[in-house]
Amino acid sequence: MDRFMKSAIEEATKGLSEGGIPIGSVLVKESRIIGKGHNQRIQKSDPMAHAEIDCLRNAGRIGSYKDTVLYSTLMPCYLCAGAVVQFGIKKVVVGESRTFEGALQ
Repeated sequence: MDRFMKSAIEEATKGLSEGGIPIGSVLVKESRIIGKGHNQRIQKSDPMAHAEIDCLRNAGRIGSYKDTVLYSTLMPCYLCAGAVVQFGIKKVVVGESRTFEGALQ
């Protein structure tokens, strides 16, 4: 398994252990993880606390995102796909998209 997807799965496991939804995400630039996040909608009672958004927040402002790759354990929803487009992230690697097609629908 890809080491970056493994890290995203570890983030999803954190979310589950906190009583939340098990979705994780990591942002990679130049083969280095620069941000990690997991879904915290339940834990924080925050409808915007999706894994991908948490990951981007944790990565901070990096100037350009065009050379980054976002890894997510689940297909990003419309909200998160919008953030990917807005940030100019060119590649997203998805762990699972059969049970939730997200923004592909």
